Amino acid sequence: MEFNLIVTHEPGPDNYRYVLSLVRSLVPELILVDTGPAVLLFKTGDPYKVVEELRKFADELNMVYRVIPVDATMSAYVEEVAEKAAELALERIPPGKTYRVTLKGRLFWRETGLPAHSLDAIRVIAEKIDRPVSLTHPDYIVYIRSLRLYRRRRVASLTITTPDKILSLKSGKP
Repeated sequence: MEFNLIVTHEPGPDNYRYVLSLVRSLVPELILVDTGPAVLLFKTGDPYKVVEELRKFADELNMVYRVIPVDATMSAYVEEVAEKAAELALERIPPGKTYRVTLKGRLFWRETGLPAHSLDAIRVIAEKIDRPVSLTHPDYIVYIRSLRLYRRRRVASLTITTPDKILSLKSGKP
């Protein structure tokens, strides 16, 4: 089962249990797909609606770092992420609007299976997107997060949205 919502939180088993029960009480239709260190992966009907719903309870979500809707999941290969990002960016980012690529976690090169340096991965992904880049005040965020699913299979999640659609409670940055 694929996921379409990521909730990151403060590390620790007590925080995990607290955040899981709190989020489930606020949005009961969430289905827990998998967990990782300080990460909860959920399946829901409309992840963007859930982000807006949780935004109303921001004061109660004191252990939560971010709530990120997911548009697509794929293998954690730079080339595959770049293709999907380019395809979704054409649909989502209007011509003339700016974007920034944010990468959390490690992506890999398909040919060698070796880890890609973050800047190299970002460069390959950004070269495929035919929109202007703005690192300081982007209109859209291309947010990529690499995760281990079921403790073994590495996947990449991809979100292309405006910065306000990612609920960021601790840092203020998406």
